[in-house]
Order: sequence, then C-alpha cells, then structure tokens
Amino acid sequence: MLRAPSFWYKKENSLFSMLLFPISIIYRLISFIHFVLSKTKKASIPVICIGNIVVGGAGKTPVALKIGKILKLSGYSPHFLTRGYSGKIKNNLQVKSHHSAEEVGDESLILSSVAPTWIGANRIKSALLAKNNKADCLILDDGFQNPNIFKDFSIIVIDGKQGFGNARVLPSGPLRESIKRGMKRANAVIIIGKDELNIKETIPSSIPCFLGKFDV
Repeated sequence: MLRAPSFWYKKENSLFSMLLFPISIIYRLISFIHFVLSKTKKASIPVICIGNIVVGGAGKTPVALKIGKILKLSGYSPHFLTRGYSGKIKNNLQVKSHHSAEEVGDESLILSSVAPTWIGANRIKSALLAKNNKADCLILDDGFQNPNIFKDFSIIVIDGKQGFGNARVLPSGPLRESIKRGMKRANAVIIIGKDELNIKETIPSSIPCFLGKFDV
C-alpha cells in the first residue's frame, strides 16, 4: 500500500502542495460535476453511511462494526455494504466463509464476521440483494462520496491525530472533498482517539460530535 506524502500533514504550506494546487482545483471541479450529474437512488430500507473526508483509514470499519453489533442487540438485521477494496472479485456478491482476503479484501472478511456483508461497486445492486436476503437496514462502510445511493444517516469518522491534514483536496492534500462540502451532508462526527488537533472546535455546532475509541 502506498504511503501518504508527508507534506499532506504539514501545517505550513509546502512547495509540493502549492505546485499541485491547480490540479486540486480541477479535481474538485470534476468531482462536483460528477456529483451533480449522478442520479441518486434510494434503497427500500434505511442506509447508515460510515465515511470520511480524508483518504486512507480513519477508523471507519471499527465504527461500522460497533454500529452493526448495536443494531443486532437492538433486534435489527443489519447487512454491510462495501466495495471490497483490494479484492479480485468485482461482482456484487455476499462474502462467504470460503472467500479469501485476496478475493474480497480484508475489511470485507472482518465485517462478515459480525453481519452479512455484500461487496461490489454498484451499491444499489448490493442493497437490493441484501434486502432480498432479509436485511432490514444497511451499513455502508465507506462510500460517503458515492452519489448513487441515498444515505439516510451519514457519520464522518476522523483520526484525532491526523485530522484533516493541511486541509487541501487531492493531490495537494489528503481531502477527498472540501471540509465545508462534506460537513453539509454529515449528520454526526466521530473523532477516533485523543483529539490532539482540537478538531471538535472546527465542527459546526449543528452537527453532533463524539470522541471515542472503539474496541471491537
């Protein structure tokens, strides 16, 4: 796995970040156009999205697992939807015990240990398959920037040590989209670990923000 450039997480402006900034503007424009032109479809059952604004891991999967366990204890039948990153299988299917990490990805196998898990880039198709297999709610692990499926509730997960880095969009910084744009669609924020950068102070007061460490 490629490591994130060190200048992404430096507070001061770096030469590389400034040189790449024009490309970031183009990236943001293309992303916005894609978002506007995409058709959003609503699943027939509630969708809870666990995502982030920064590329890479921020603790999304542990949060998804915890929410899945809570829903099961509350009497619901949640199913996980994930793309199956790094797996060779690209079709929409349910992760089974005979699948390997090479086939469906590590995270998919971890999720499937808690609740039925469906992989595939087409989240609407995965949602339909889950509904047909007795799911009454869905947990979307990653996919916050996916405009094709409607989210009934979106939680943004943030690493307390890294925060938003230099707060610039790819490739000038680590953000998938601007903080302002992402926060407009968020219903809640969870900061994982100690809030070393005072991230909570930057979250709009209208969005519930929680601090937590999840042991799953």
